[in-house]
Amino acid sequence: MFLLTDRRGVSSLLFIIMTMSAFIMFIATLQLYNVMTDAPKKVVIRHQFDDIGNILANDVVGIVLSLPHGGKIEYTEILPVDVAGQGYWVELNSSKESVNVSTFGYTARYIIGGIKYEINMSSSINATSSGGKIVIKANRLI
Repeated sequence: MFLLTDRRGVSSLLFIIMTMSAFIMFIATLQLYNVMTDAPKKVVIRHQFDDIGNILANDVVGIVLSLPHGGKIEYTEILPVDVAGQGYWVELNSSKESVNVSTFGYTARYIIGGIKYEINMSSSINATSSGGKIVIKANRLI
């Protein structure tokens, strides 16, 4: 004996299931895009801030080593305009012996020990979005 099977309904059901799963995958990809790009962006920001902080810390140490007693120096450094598409701020503080590099939600602080006893330092910092030029002014304490 022979059984007749009707498969017309199966193809419509498979079409609906496959279309809905493709649509759900598309929506999930759109929702997860920010999650997938935020982690690498944070890594880039952290590494770039390490580079900027180390550059400025090395510049300050060079100023401390080369500046004679009673001497004054004005030093200009050009930094990147932005980091991972975001603006940032740089603060040199000789009383706290630190270089701070900040953006929204993240701050990196680099300690330069002993400079508050050696030099008085101020910095004239333009916003990095306008060129990234900073001027470091230092005078050695007598």
